[in-house]
This record gives sequence, structure tokens and C-alpha cells, in this order.
Amino acid sequence: MELMFAGLFGIVIGLAARYTGRHRERSGAVLVPAVGGITALLVWEGLTWLSVSPGMEWLAYDAGWIWWITLGVTVLVTFLLALSIGTNRKRDDDELLDRLSHLGRAAV
Repeated sequence: MELMFAGLFGIVIGLAARYTGRHRERSGAVLVPAVGGITALLVWEGLTWLSVSPGMEWLAYDAGWIWWITLGVTVLVTFLLALSIGTNRKRDDDELLDRLSHLGRAAV
């Protein structure tokens, strides 16, 4: 059940990252939320497996650290992704427009 909540929180964080980022019209509507959900699920599962290791009991399901780490990594990944996708796509689109406008008609 906690895995489902981690995935849902990841999607919500991804939605927040998508709609607060610049150049959001340059990427798909589902890309950043999907990456947020996948990131949260992978981090949660990794920490769950790590919690059975000796000395890592502080990552148990009922402890708060597993949530803080999962949500923190998800926020970091999704906001960096939303920022980089929009910026890189705008730069690439502007470069392509400039290159095509100076070449003239392309040979078919």
C-alpha cells in the first residue's frame, strides 16, 4: 500500500514541477509526472530493499526517513528535468529555425 502512495506522490510532485517550470509548452503533458512517479517508485523500492540490511532499520516502513528521502529525491529529479527539458528544447528549436531559415529550400 505504501508503494502506491509513493507513486501517487511522485506523480503529484511531477505535476507541480511541470506546471511551475518555464517553457512547459515545449514538452509533453505526461512526461514529467510520469518520470516523477517512476522515480518515487524506484527510490522507494530501493530503500525498502536497503532497509532489511543490518544497521539500516531506520529506513523501515513506519519510520519517516524513507518518506523524506523518497520525496526529496523525487522533487530534485523532477524539477531538474522540467527545467532542463524546457530550456534545452527551446534552444534546440531556435537553433533549428535559424539553421533552416538560412539554408533556403531543401532539396527533395
